[in-house]
Formats: sequence, structure tokens, C-alpha cells
Amino acid sequence: MQEERLRYLLTHYFRNTISRSELKEMLDKLDQLEEAEFSDLFERMGERVPERSELFNRDQVLNQISSRIGGHHKEMGDEKKSKLRYIRLGGIAAAIVVFCFSILFLVQQSAKQTTFQQAVSPREIALPENGAPILKLSNGDQYSISEDHPETLDKNGLSIVKATDGTVVYQVKNNGEGRSELRTFLSPKGSALTVKLVDGTQVQLNSGASLTYPTHFDEHTRTVFLDGEAYFDVTHDSSKPFIVQTKQTQVKVLGTQFNIASDLSKTKILTTLIKGKVAVSAGHNQQILSPGMQAQTNLLTKQIAVQEADLKEVLAWRDGFFRFTEDNIETVLQKVGEWYDIKEVKVNSSSTDKFTGMIKRTKKLSDLLRQLEKISNYKFKIQDGRVLVM
Repeated sequence: MQEERLRYLLTHYFRNTISRSELKEMLDKLDQLEEAEFSDLFERMGERVPERSELFNRDQVLNQISSRIGGHHKEMGDEKKSKLRYIRLGGIAAAIVVFCFSILFLVQQSAKQTTFQQAVSPREIALPENGAPILKLSNGDQYSISEDHPETLDKNGLSIVKATDGTVVYQVKNNGEGRSELRTFLSPKGSALTVKLVDGTQVQLNSGASLTYPTHFDEHTRTVFLDGEAYFDVTHDSSKPFIVQTKQTQVKVLGTQFNIASDLSKTKILTTLIKGKVAVSAGHNQQILSPGMQAQTNLLTKQIAVQEADLKEVLAWRDGFFRFTEDNIETVLQKVGEWYDIKEVKVNSSSTDKFTGMIKRTKKLSDLLRQLEKISNYKFKIQDGRVLVM
């Protein structure tokens, strides 16, 4: 199990598809191995690799390993430096080169010779191509989920299907009456992905949202846990209420369609009912919603306020749009920052322009900012993941 997991993590590391948390896990696992275990592990991996190929460049791979591991020193801290230096030098580095040949072969066969980060200018913030969701298991293991790794999908009780409209749906398989386990499905930044649970309920997760669900529901309720924004289309079952738990708020339904999100200040949970009926609870307070209404739950006071919702604004994200209603530039960039990985925003402008309307999400932030420049007096500059407003 240890070797299988390490092989998985190393493969994604050298293909530039590893997440930050997986990177930390990989380094932790490598740090636990003795030198003999290192050698033995990579020797067994290397047995599967052809001895020669004109695509294999030993020096190139060594330099690639050295630069990548060195680039992580600052992020991972001094406590990892000794082990990372140990990996880079001597026989272990040679063993890694043998293993990495198969990975390099795949990379060089594709048209992409550089990493995504290298291909993108420091004056750009762009979304990765085909960002893979992350699946976290109850034992702490986690995996990048994609069609390229059907064995990982099958092992973790998932399959990928296409809806009638072409949307990719990650379907949770019914594992029968075995022991139920909790899994967490994370939609990466810049993605809105759909998960279909074992009861047929569909959950569309907005950028950065995660859903924790059981591999099968118990006899009395269907309970899931949400962090972030999601749209639920719940399969009706009068004998098994569907319950969504989020930050100090519970939404109980039998069969309905609704949206749950945090407000921009992260101090309220907004539950918007599209169809059916839901009961929104926080502490000892409860409100029953009718279609078109929104419950705003204050996370500090547990008070629930109900008002009519602007459904076009609430659901704009599902259609791939940002929607603004008399928003100042700070609010606009807050909304935009939920989709793009913006490190910081600095506003050096006295303009009081407000924005109302919808703008299509783009792969590159610069394309969206150019649209904003055309309809306002603002100018924008992107530098090293930060946005300067002038």
C-alpha cells in the first residue's frame, strides 16, 4: 500500500498534476524511508522501464528533479531540506531517473514541453487546463480524479459519465451494504463540477467547494456536509429526509432544488430555494422557505432572516457568468477572486464606478479585466498573482 501510494504521488509530481497537499504527503512519506528502502523501491519501479530511448535524456531529467525539488524548499520549510538534498544526490537520484523515464516519455510525447506555471506569464492569472478534482478518504489519503486514471476512479467508488447536455458527472457507485465510509470531493479553483450521489441526488459544486458524503446512506436519513457553494437537485424519498450540514446551518429537505453559499464576508450562509420546500435551522431557530425565497443565517447570532431572492444573480455561476448588481470595484474583484487564484488586490484609484450586469468567465483573468476596462474608467495590471487597480 505504501509503495502503491508513493508511485501514485511521484507519477503526479513529475506530470505536474500533484496538489499542494499531495506534495506534502509525498515528501512526508519519502522522509520516513531509509536509504535502503529508497533504493529498493525505485529499483522495483525501474524494472518496468525500457533501457533505452532517444526521448530519454538523463541530464535533463536530473536537472528537472533538482530544480523542482529545490523550488519547494521555501514552501516546505527547513525541516525537509536534509531529506530533499539526500534525494537529489548519489544513488537515489539515479534510481529516480530510471523511474522518471516513463513519466518523461509521456510528457515529451505531448505538445506541452513546459509546466503550466512556466507557460503562463507573471503578468497573467489563468486557469489550469482540465483541473482535476481531489477525492479525500477518511484515512487521510487523497487522489486526483480524472479519466486518465480509471483504476483510481474504480478503486474509490467513482465513475465518470456524460449527461445528455454533455456535462461530465462524477457518479458515486453503490457499494452495497458494506461499511459506510466518508469521502470528500473537492472542486478545484476555476471549476464547477457535478457529483451524483448513490441515491441519484446531483450536486453541482462551485469553484473551491467541497462535499463530504457517505459511500452509502443509513436507513433513516441522507446527510452530507458542504463547504463552499453548491446547487442541489435532491431525489425525492419521503422516508429518508436529505440533510445538508454546513457552517452552523442545517438544511432539511425531502426532494427539491436549492443553492447554498456563504456571503462575501463569510459571516452568513445563504440558502436559496428554487423548487420544493426546505427547513433551514441554526441553533434553536428555524425557517421554512418557499420557492424564490432566500434564508440568510448569521453565523454569530444564529438568527435567520428571510427575503426574496434574485435568482438570476444567485444562479449565474452555474451558467458560467459573474453577475454584478451596483457593485464597487472591491466587491467585483472579491467575486472574481472566488474563481481565479488571485493572491492580493490593491486599489489605487479614486473612481467610483459601479458595475451591474453579467460577464462571462474566461480562462485568463486578463481577458475579463479588459472587458471591465471597456465599460469603466479603471485600468488593471497583473503582476505575480496580484492585481493592481489604477
